[in-house]
Amino acid sequence: MTDWGFYWDLIAHISQVGLVFIRAYFLCRFVNPFLSHGEGRRYKLFWENGKHSLYMLLPGISYAVVLLFCAFCSQEVNVVLVYVVSTIAAFVVTWLIDRRNAEQKIFLALTFYLLQWITWGITLVPWRGVYDFLLFTSGRQNNYLIQFVLYVVMELFNLVLHCLSLALGVRMIHKEYHCKRENMTKRELALMSAPFFSVAAGQGIFYFAVDAYEKDTGQYIWNHYSAYTLLQAVFMLISFGAMLTVIASYQRIRSSQRKEKEDAVLAGQIEEMKRHISEVEKLYLDIRSLKHDMGNHIMTLEKLCETNKEAGAYITQLKEQVSGAMPETASGNPVTDVILREKQKEAEEKKITFTHRFHFPEETDLSAFDVSVILNNALNNAMEAAGECENPYISLSSCRRKNAYMIEIRNSVVQRRSIDEESGLPLTTKEGADHGFGLVNIRKVAQKYYGDIIIEQSENEFSLVVMLMV
Repeated sequence: MTDWGFYWDLIAHISQVGLVFIRAYFLCRFVNPFLSHGEGRRYKLFWENGKHSLYMLLPGISYAVVLLFCAFCSQEVNVVLVYVVSTIAAFVVTWLIDRRNAEQKIFLALTFYLLQWITWGITLVPWRGVYDFLLFTSGRQNNYLIQFVLYVVMELFNLVLHCLSLALGVRMIHKEYHCKRENMTKRELALMSAPFFSVAAGQGIFYFAVDAYEKDTGQYIWNHYSAYTLLQAVFMLISFGAMLTVIASYQRIRSSQRKEKEDAVLAGQIEEMKRHISEVEKLYLDIRSLKHDMGNHIMTLEKLCETNKEAGAYITQLKEQVSGAMPETASGNPVTDVILREKQKEAEEKKITFTHRFHFPEETDLSAFDVSVILNNALNNAMEAAGECENPYISLSSCRRKNAYMIEIRNSVVQRRSIDEESGLPLTTKEGADHGFGLVNIRKVAQKYYGDIIIEQSENEFSLVVMLMV
């Protein structure tokens, strides 16, 4: 005689293990975009060819280990407590991998805990509907083989439903959560976590209703009230919608604040450059005027000193010094001349090889202030990155093809920079709210002239190309 109970229990355990690994997999997918993958840390470990860091798997592994241990534990353990402990374990490991932004890690833990509970409640409706139809239709109750086969099919269907619902949930959260690498404050964490407590209270009420009904009647509430499962699923959908709404609202606020900060930084840079450039242009005019007058005086003195060789030699030396004190404009614009001379001097002090073939486009509506924003931000970033290399260099060039004006900056780097998936720009390695606006402001200037920027990287070189339509 076939021991059907054994096989049913076996399939139930296999399904349970499969569900654990599915959730562990989507946990890894959920947290991965928020992690820095240990860049710059002494325990960085990568697979070959730039594949995912091995550390990406650790949160999912810790989550699965806790769940499997509790699932096969001989003592009965509260289900809610098991999922709470497993989620905490996963996100403690996440924090150990990337010890920045602890508030965000807490929020991610709360979100994933809700997500796995919400997807369970939503998938229960189609699963139970198909299950009841297949297993309890007339004529099949006494055929154990058919019931067992259908049970296996339904467990596979359950795993597929969880895969689809978790994939959709993770994707929607990632889509709404744009600023994944930005720090979250404690006040923002408190605001973002408010829906969690209301949803958790609802979860507790549903569990209480199930336990109370089972204790009073000895049966499950959904076997007598089919609307219970549907009502629970509706609550789950509302909860997920509330969670997404809070995330979307938070991201809109952060995006608005970031835009205001970027505009303020850019406006401050332009105003500061305007004052600086105005003073430099005035100084240029004074020095050029003085140079012109000094040239006339020297010519007069040369005539007077033709008979005195020592005086003639002295006047010749003075003439050379005056000629070299104010070289002619090399880039086609005094503003860019000043910037290039300052950067050349800074590069020499830092022992960085700085070469340039830059020329300001003539007879265009291109503002020298806008070009100064591009050059200052780009060359500042290049100086900082190249200064960490053994053989540092920076190369600046420009060219014009009809209406397209291109500026290219290449510099040596120690390692490749990580790129933000949303903006397409390298992630800043500096701490603080006033950093990370350089490339953003460069892109804004480029878009002002209906252009954009292109970033290319190799293991030892970073390249920035700025295209402007002039």
